[in-house]
Amino acid sequence: MKKFLSLVLALVMTMSLVTVSAGAKDFSDDGSITYKEAVDVISGIGVVDGYSGGDFKPTEVLTRGAAAKIICNLILGPTTASYLSADTAPFKDVPVTNVFAGYITYCSQQGIINGYADGTFRPTATLSGNAFMKMLLGALGYDSAIEGYTGANWTVAVIKQAAGIGLDDGNDEFVGSKAVTREEAALYAFNMLQATMVEYDAKTSVDINGATVTIAGDKAKEVAQGSYDNNMHKPNLQFAERYFDKLDKTETTDDFARPATKWTFKGDKIGTYADAADVTYTSNVKLGDIYSDLDMSEKDKNAEVYYNGVEADDVAVSKGNTVKVSSSSANNKLVADGSTVEVFYDEDNNDVTICIIDTYVGTISSKEEKVSDPYVVVNSESLVTEKDASTSVSISGSKARFETNTDNFEEDDVVLFTYSQSADEIKSVVKAESVEGTLDKYTLGKNLTLADTEYKYSKNIAFSFGSETSMTTKSDYVIYLDTNGMVIYVDEQEFDASQYAYVLYTQSSNSRFGKDQVQLVMSDGSVKTVDTDDDYTSLEGTIVYYRADDKGEYALRQAANVHKNGSIVTTDCRCQPIRSLLTAFVRAWRYRLRHEEHPRGYHHQNRHYGVWQQ
Repeated sequence: MKKFLSLVLALVMTMSLVTVSAGAKDFSDDGSITYKEAVDVISGIGVVDGYSGGDFKPTEVLTRGAAAKIICNLILGPTTASYLSADTAPFKDVPVTNVFAGYITYCSQQGIINGYADGTFRPTATLSGNAFMKMLLGALGYDSAIEGYTGANWTVAVIKQAAGIGLDDGNDEFVGSKAVTREEAALYAFNMLQATMVEYDAKTSVDINGATVTIAGDKAKEVAQGSYDNNMHKPNLQFAERYFDKLDKTETTDDFARPATKWTFKGDKIGTYADAADVTYTSNVKLGDIYSDLDMSEKDKNAEVYYNGVEADDVAVSKGNTVKVSSSSANNKLVADGSTVEVFYDEDNNDVTICIIDTYVGTISSKEEKVSDPYVVVNSESLVTEKDASTSVSISGSKARFETNTDNFEEDDVVLFTYSQSADEIKSVVKAESVEGTLDKYTLGKNLTLADTEYKYSKNIAFSFGSETSMTTKSDYVIYLDTNGMVIYVDEQEFDASQYAYVLYTQSSNSRFGKDQVQLVMSDGSVKTVDTDDDYTSLEGTIVYYRADDKGEYALRQAANVHKNGSIVTTDCRCQPIRSLLTAFVRAWRYRLRHEEHPRGYHHQNRHYGVWQQ
């Protein structure tokens, strides 16, 4: 039995499985949708809509009335269904003025739904997964009376049939008694589109001692294809082929070379969605482990490997092979911690396909909302290379644009993105999760420890300050994580722009006093001697911004200072409100140096300080 070893979080599904979504609706909460393909298709054909605010609300529970509307949209189409109305109240708690009255009436007349013994329907009540599956089975042609969907044990018969034809595919945690959510309803309806319709031999109803009994064939039989187009590419007639004949499903590959499904409706593309990988890894892996994890019985000596959609070196997936996907002999340096390695296995042909997809980090440099297809512009912080792992790829101009709902992003947001070299474009963008804390230690090229927690480096890690070696322990940083919880971007924690001072004097722990200290001219004109978290002797005579921790220990960062005519000039625009103040304070201190023998216990001979505005 195949083992699904994916360590990738749901975020990866959002990032990488959807490679093209030009025709799909962009919901403001797309990142929260688990069943993206199902929601895109079902909303694309108009069966389920989003809300006026632009969101889909995937985890909101479905009501019984809304479920009736979905069934009508599926059977009649959204346009025809919208004209449904009720001449009389179908149930005593569903007046003709109820927004769902027409839908409830139709489904009741077709025998798809039932009310309660007290004559109510309870349209605003939540709907269980069992009840929604029963509705879908009814729409497919299954007869409740014949199939045993009535009586005390109706749920057993419903779930047995629903699972048997794959209506719950994609939800491994299906619990029929729980209320169904909007995205779950979309998933089950999506599966129903691809399910085969059924019919029975001629049915007759007879009255036996006052009870109506239906007499029909023993079992439901699949409806033949007939004159309908085989758009679902399966034997016999599927629901979509009868009711949505302009919906087409095509097997293809996506821009990362993964097996995929392309959906179109009335000729417009909804999206291309990668198949779920048979096994997934997040670091380099032995080829023999892939063989074992796939439960293979015969080797594939020429398994194809793709890097960001471009064909790389073939490898031999064989029993006990200790060579890894990326080695000195093939695909050198293409896989490291943080890489996503998805493996697809065609058992019929014993073909293995290995797709390596890198995740990169960038920042949002701008966004364009006032165009027909809004987009964000991504500035890559990671080095993107070709399959030789050395030739850099420039992601700029139109290649840096990614069409999306721009409400989900702000300028300067740190984001994770994937890039297809075969398509030469960015394929996904999501905001990166961050962690803040004090740097305890780091090991060059391997990991860092922040706030007592160790984080491994992701393959494409980047540092906002240029080099890893510029980090200092006991300083505060913001780290951004990739989808596997590895560090992919490191940024210094910002200082308060109003906390500036002039460094008048410094001493290090190597001095006679044995501690790191600085003397600062503060913005209020006072002079303050403070303990520091590091040796700042190199900052003497410069303007800095500072931050104090709860123990009163100061951290300093140099502002954009340059030397000009023997004086200090700061070019940091954030200093503007206090430059003139610092000028006055330092000049006053110079005066004290000239007229006091030992101000504050220090003697500065022939030392001049100046802070000037440009």
